[in-house]
Amino acid sequence: MPGGLERIEIKNKMKAKDNVVTKGFSGALDRTITFIQKAGKTYVGKFRRKVTDAPTEKMLAVRTRFSASVIYAKKAIKSLATRALYLAGRLPGQTAFNVAVADAYNAPTVDGIQTTNYHGAIGNTITVDANDDFKVVSVMVSIHDGAGNLVEQGNAATQEDEPGWLYTATQANPALTGSKITATATDLPGNSASLVITLQ
Repeated sequence: MPGGLERIEIKNKMKAKDNVVTKGFSGALDRTITFIQKAGKTYVGKFRRKVTDAPTEKMLAVRTRFSASVIYAKKAIKSLATRALYLAGRLPGQTAFNVAVADAYNAPTVDGIQTTNYHGAIGNTITVDANDDFKVVSVMVSIHDGAGNLVEQGNAATQEDEPGWLYTATQANPALTGSKITATATDLPGNSASLVITLQ
């Protein structure tokens, strides 16, 4: 993750199934375990003690990013169209708000750029492996020659029967060696991430 941030995950929690003793419990018990109510179910987790040390720069960055993610989610679910997208992508026990917060917090990743079919000719293709915890909405590809000059730039397109995003070259690039290809993926909240490779 950019800036050393970690993805939002729920760990060290288990669900108490059909337990009449713990049903409806919420809060801490004997500073040992914590009960959480979610979607009518009781979850048991490890008690978290209050942190008294001054927050580190990483902790402050996480707090700032999380606060921004909450602000985004509150606005996002006010849009019927956006809310419907998040509702469609939620898992059991999640709300559209939960999914939107995680989507805003977690940036997409560009995990690979495949140039097997790119030889510097018009019509050659480049395939980009871009992923997100919810949805990648666009992938921009730019090609610079070995001298750093921009050869071309444009949007890649999704493929119906194949994974990855496909970019089709529109300009000739005869001097391939040293050329740099950059792919930038963007998700629904506007987070982006890039990968650059150099052709040998």
